Amino acid sequence: MSNDHYRILCTRPITASLIETAASHGIDIQVKEFIQIVPVYLPELSGTANIRKVFDNNIPMVFTSQHAVNILKELLGTENISNDICCISGTTKQTAALQFPASAIIAQAPYGADLAKEIIQLGSIHAVNFFCGNIHRKELPTALANAGIQVNEFVIYENNPLPEKIDGHYDGIFFFSPSAVNSYFSANRIAPDTVCFAIGTTTATALEQVTNNKIIISTDVDANSMVQATISYFNNNNC
Repeated sequence: MSNDHYRILCTRPITASLIETAASHGIDIQVKEFIQIVPVYLPELSGTANIRKVFDNNIPMVFTSQHAVNILKELLGTENISNDICCISGTTKQTAALQFPASAIIAQAPYGADLAKEIIQLGSIHAVNFFCGNIHRKELPTALANAGIQVNEFVIYENNPLPEKIDGHYDGIFFFSPSAVNSYFSANRIAPDTVCFAIGTTTATALEQVTNNKIIISTDVDANSMVQATISYFNNNNC
């Protein structure tokens, strides 16, 4: 265990247990949100009759973020939904399994383009209900549409930037989305020795467009992998 003490800025909330795990390895994680998630209330998802029109045909649900899972569950209230799920692996999958325990997860992948391939390879999917935010990548819906799969898109939340000037030095910064990258760098620059930790290649690509600093990509697309990558990095003399 390292005796050094490193400061990490995390640009979205993570669990207290992960913060405690990092602290036990000499890493102090401080959380400051740079994105505000605001639910969007759609008429199609209001009232039992409308909800049944969307879900009674057993079209699979597609999620590429945990925000979409949580907000859909909130919008549906006590409605019992058991449609199959296709989703991003890691935190999104874990959240989907928790919020919709009656549903089967029939396809998963770490990135949208890969998830589209998994859905297409199933061979039995002719339409999906894609629940997403107002800012999302187009690879998945485009690939599905090109494969002849109908994509019913429901924008159920807005992803609004919350830029804020940050004072002080951090040894590392966690980024969980390109939106957070853009929000943070719209108000801040970082010291040359600050390491950027990205939850996946999409976020890493966004970082490469705004900084030349070192970028570490987590092995899986969840917060635990980000913390483990940070512990490994700083406990191995910043190799």
